[in-house]
Amino acid sequence: MKKVLLSQEIHKDAISFLKEKGFEIFTASSPEDEIVRKYVADIDAIIVRTATKLSRDTIFAAKQLKVIARTGAGVDNVDVAAATEKNIPVCNTPDANIDSVAEHTVAFILALSKYLFKMDAAVRSNNFTIRNSYLPMDLEGKILGLVGFGKIGRKVAGICSICFSMKIKFFDPYLSNDIQDNFSFERVDTIYKLFTISDFISIHIPFTKENYHIIGSECLKKMKAGAFLVNTSRGGIINESALAKSLDSGMISGAALDVFEDEPPKPDNPLLKAENIILTPHSAALTKESSRRMALHAAQGVADVLEGKTPKWVFNRDKINL
Repeated sequence: MKKVLLSQEIHKDAISFLKEKGFEIFTASSPEDEIVRKYVADIDAIIVRTATKLSRDTIFAAKQLKVIARTGAGVDNVDVAAATEKNIPVCNTPDANIDSVAEHTVAFILALSKYLFKMDAAVRSNNFTIRNSYLPMDLEGKILGLVGFGKIGRKVAGICSICFSMKIKFFDPYLSNDIQDNFSFERVDTIYKLFTISDFISIHIPFTKENYHIIGSECLKKMKAGAFLVNTSRGGIINESALAKSLDSGMISGAALDVFEDEPPKPDNPLLKAENIILTPHSAALTKESSRRMALHAAQGVADVLEGKTPKWVFNRDKINL
């Protein structure tokens, strides 16, 4: 019987699916890599969530490991190079959370534009006159700048263009030039130009070595007075210290983050004290529906490999023999 290890619990429907396939399921007592490593000696597959940083040591300790599946699109918490070296496919779920993350992003944009976080706190403090101090803005005609124009970025663009009549600009050096869609958008040739012209900036790129702190003081200094920054992609892309200084100085009006360089953020992270920022706990993809989809898609990837089939989504497909 093939054995599947879960670094954390996943949706019950995915567990039922794997059991119906005849696989034996084990769950680690804690998601930390060193704990997961204690379970991997005779494991055929591992399904990991965000809390597990699956290391080279753990991957090489799993002598029978045939597939790693990640419940999410990003695989920065898996040592893909180590998996590739062992010819192990790393399956992800890039289509499972598109709508959920896009909706969370749009919720951030709406909350920032209407100053909902400030308004809520003021009313609770019996400061009803705040309505005369912070005037919300309409989204119609405002420029939304997207850093990255993949599936989630395009979904956000569609919602904001069609529903709010926002003008869409994007920067994505890796996207082909022949992309077309059913709404108007303009490609910008540098990230700095995007930051200069946009009323809202939303980040939709993966975390890579090249993207580490790509959003730092130089980008932030170029933002319009009154502009807002949103990140629902990955922590580490934004230099959080530089962002905190920009927020504190009033250089930008506000920000909203679902992701952080350290998760959870350390208690001394200056963003935790900022009053003009909205923070959520890397939960954009964790809707009821998306959690189920991600678990089922990851489970399908595991089942495909263990049954000798080719999975639909394999992050390192071009570097291994499937």
